[in-house]
Formats: sequence, structure tokens, C-alpha cells
Amino acid sequence: MKRERDFDQTLRVWLDDGADRAPERFVWAALDDVERTAQRGAWLASLEGLLMNLKPAAPILGVAAVVLVAAAAFQLFGPGIGNPTTPTPTPRAFTAADLPSIILTEANAPDGLTVDATTTGREALNTPFRPGGPVMPADGFVDALMTNLNSTEAGGFVTWSALYDTTAAADAAFDVLVNEHEAADGWALTPEVPAALGLGDEAVHYAGPAYEFAAAEIYVWRAGNLLLAAVAVDVARVSADDAERLRQIAVGMDERAR
Repeated sequence: MKRERDFDQTLRVWLDDGADRAPERFVWAALDDVERTAQRGAWLASLEGLLMNLKPAAPILGVAAVVLVAAAAFQLFGPGIGNPTTPTPTPRAFTAADLPSIILTEANAPDGLTVDATTTGREALNTPFRPGGPVMPADGFVDALMTNLNSTEAGGFVTWSALYDTTAAADAAFDVLVNEHEAADGWALTPEVPAALGLGDEAVHYAGPAYEFAAAEIYVWRAGNLLLAAVAVDVARVSADDAERLRQIAVGMDERAR
């Protein structure tokens, strides 16, 4: 009871002093309680406020998160997720046994074309080059096969092939062959445009004097590790009919090399 009377007396004194002033011991007691009470850190209060503000945007943020995850997955795994793409086919590796079935021979020459000469090996390989000039690279060379068709003193047709053991070796040889046809000290020909009917992996088409003839129509191309050529020559000019026949020969060779 004495404590209650003391409290009542203190309260009356405080009220007499005014509601805007508290006894000093009450103030210190309140501060002491504050010190003993666990306080929320400023980062926690800020985070709670942020979460409250983000609640209305939650659906939008969810969609954005899905988009970001999908984009990251695409960067890591490419377009094949859930729908694998078909692997790129491995290029065909040709062998010497393929050559007679690709160029024109007695076995596959169409009506109106007769094979009258066949050349093989290094002799066939270097036929497109000028006598006494450069020769085709020997590194990686496997075999070559060439046929002459409807040959006369006035001209005729030629189908030619040169096989290398790798695509890289054939590519290097193709560059040498092209240079011989275009160099000023070679056959000095200019590539025709459009280029060569989409033949093989890379191709060129020439028209002009070459191989000691006044006129020639020439397709040269590479298919993997194989070099191919189809040629028409004439002492005067290659007729439109012969040019069309040569185009058909080249297309047929390329189809058989696929």
C-alpha cells in the first residue's frame, strides 16, 4: 500500500508540473527499457518496406524472371532445348574407287559422247597446266583420272578429277589450280559471273582461250577432298549447244559426287 501511495504522490507532482514534462527517473527508466529491447536493424525495416511496395508488381516480376531464365538457358544450350536440331552431316570422304563413277567414262557417258582417251595418276593431275609451268601440289595427292570425249583436231570435251587425302590438301590444290587459270603468266582467264552453278563447296567458271585453243568453256570446283573439272574446247568458238552440253556434264558430275 505504501508503494501505491508513493506512486500516486509522484503522479500528482508530475501532473502539477504539466503533461509536457516527465520526472527524470521515468525518462531514465524508459531509456533503460529501450536498451534492453531487441531493435530491428535499418536494413530489415527498409527491406520490409520494399517488399510491401513490390507486392503489386509481383506478377510482372515473375514473368520477367521466367524470361531471364529462358534467355540464360538459350545462351548456354542454344536453340536445341526441347527440340534438338539435326546434326550437320559429315562431308563425304572420296576414295580413288569413286572417280570412274563421277567423271564421264565408257560406262556412264550419255548418248552422243564417246570416250576416246583416258589418263590417270600424275600425268592427269598436271594436264591443266602449261608445259614447263608450275605443277599441282603433290602433298596429300592420291590419284587423278581424266577422260577425253569426242576429241578431234577442232576440239572436244574433257572431264577431270584429282583426289587428295584430306579436304585441307584439296583446298590448297584448288587454290593453285585457280591461280594457274587466272594468273597473267598462266591462262589469264577472268571468272565468269554468276560463278559456277552452285557446284561443290567452291567453284569457278571461265570462258576464253586456254589449253592452246582459241576458245574454251571451263568449270572447276572442289567437293570435299576431291577436285573436279569439265571442259569444252574449240579452235574457233564453243557453240551454244556445246556450252549447254558442258553445263549438263558438270551438273551431272556434281550430282554423282554428293
